[in-house]
Amino acid sequence: MITSSLFADVIHNPAQYATKKTFDLFHTSRWIGFTGAPGTTLLTAKINTENNKVSFGGVFRDDIIGAQSQTEISGFYSYSFKAVENLFIDMGISGGIRTIKLDNTMLNVYDNSDPVYSANLNTIFPNMGLGISMRYNHWFLSISSPSIFTSFFTFKNDYDVVYRRRMHTYVNVGRKNITLSNVDNLSMEAFLLYVSAPGAPAAILFKSNWLYKEKIGFSANINLRSSMGFSLSYLIKKKYRLLYGYDFATTELTNGLPNISQYFMLSLMM
Repeated sequence: MITSSLFADVIHNPAQYATKKTFDLFHTSRWIGFTGAPGTTLLTAKINTENNKVSFGGVFRDDIIGAQSQTEISGFYSYSFKAVENLFIDMGISGGIRTIKLDNTMLNVYDNSDPVYSANLNTIFPNMGLGISMRYNHWFLSISSPSIFTSFFTFKNDYDVVYRRRMHTYVNVGRKNITLSNVDNLSMEAFLLYVSAPGAPAAILFKSNWLYKEKIGFSANINLRSSMGFSLSYLIKKKYRLLYGYDFATTELTNGLPNISQYFMLSLMM
């Protein structure tokens, strides 16, 4: 779900600039009402040093879609420095492992003699990501790849491809802390995220956030040719932020199938 990439950007870009310790728990359920629908759970941590030049942390990610599940554990390290006046650069690297599982007992297999479906599958891949971000006043631009390795898994030969992962490239540009003079205590930020992978259509997502008194938040997002949605958030005691989001598909490919996704997020800022 590309929407989660803007709420938990550390999953696609290890180049982070943190001024406080942040722990996020994120869960999304897609295609609600459809058996075997995808679901994702994220647990991320971003920790800063006293001078804010170094940020580090980790990500736990669990994806389930039908009989297949993926679990990823990774850590990241990011270093920030001042290039020229008002221009700051963040460079990051991440690394970890990804486990791929396929439970064939959940499938209605047409040919039981097919060796791909004769036993459950469980394999582990290494993973490495790179990213760089530039910050100028309230503008920012980042380029990253959460997985620079192209990996695939076959069963006994080179023809039965069970799993394939291509390198994804993320480009994120936007502006933060846009003040709106007509309304006191209301600020705005806007992002544009572009995602590309070989052999797949490019994804473009636009998201805009409004924050009132740094407590009540509202956002709207549009994933071109795919979906649109909104989210609401509330800050409690300046440390805990609760968020609820709702997306619905805009493509005709749903053909009457469930097209609703919901996501929830709990953040702790220290």
